[in-house]
Amino acid sequence: MRCSDVFDLVGNTPHLLVPGSWLPGVSFHVKLEGCNPTGSVKDRAGARLIREAIAEGRLRPGMTILDASSGNMGCAMAYFGRILGYSTQVIASSKLTEDKHAFMRWFGAEVEKVGDFTIEGNRICRERAEREPERYCFLDQLHSWANPRAHFEGTGPEILHDFPGVAMVVASLGSGGTLCGTAMYLKEKHPGTVVVAVQAAPGTRLPGTGSFDEGDYVTPFIRKGYDEGLFDHRVKVELGAAVARTRELRDRGVFAGLQTGGVLDAALTAARELEIRGDVVLLSGDSGWKNMEKLSALPA
Repeated sequence: MRCSDVFDLVGNTPHLLVPGSWLPGVSFHVKLEGCNPTGSVKDRAGARLIREAIAEGRLRPGMTILDASSGNMGCAMAYFGRILGYSTQVIASSKLTEDKHAFMRWFGAEVEKVGDFTIEGNRICRERAEREPERYCFLDQLHSWANPRAHFEGTGPEILHDFPGVAMVVASLGSGGTLCGTAMYLKEKHPGTVVVAVQAAPGTRLPGTGSFDEGDYVTPFIRKGYDEGLFDHRVKVELGAAVARTRELRDRGVFAGLQTGGVLDAALTAARELEIRGDVVLLSGDSGWKNMEKLSALPA
């Protein structure tokens, strides 16, 4: 594939058939979002948010891109912002790992850590943008519908192109933009697709996976997913299960973090409970290198 600029590198990520067979009649395919430029699915929404802001005149030369992030969106902001000539400020939660923090610093972002939840940083961003509207362009990934639009126009069509009869799609909920936009497309074009939303079980903290029983913010995208029947099934994943599945993926050649391990465990659970047959697509949110701080702490 020949690309004219880095934006052409966003999306069209590969689907990898995971070797081995867990369930008869089911093929599990991992959509490797770690193949995006900064190594995560957030490149899709990040690029879309910034380009829409420029097109609408909300982001102008000399302004600073601003948003809250627990890690991956901040990386996308720093990367695309630098390429386009904008400074970037990221208000990060305590979940930010050093791997992602270092990436943001390398691309010139100013990073400030505030609180334990991204919604806390979101409120700070809103206040700053309201005080200095000529200085800041607040992307607001938790509320801007450009977030799910990136997946309605990208991720969903890519899945259906590669798997016209896809039986089930499984993804974790963080902001919910990825699964909301993907599900909107699939329910419109292939209504029979079962969509499974993954969250962390109480007492479990997984990167890129909300623990909504313990205070993580339920965005409008997540509410839409449940209220309008876009999400058919919900699975809560324990840390131990996510760790075990991440190791299994490693041994099959998939370099991903605990979020992806959690998605695999949820996919297996849902496929058994719902008696799924056919192709199952798992959205792997980011690459393993963005999770080495946590992975390296696990026994080999």
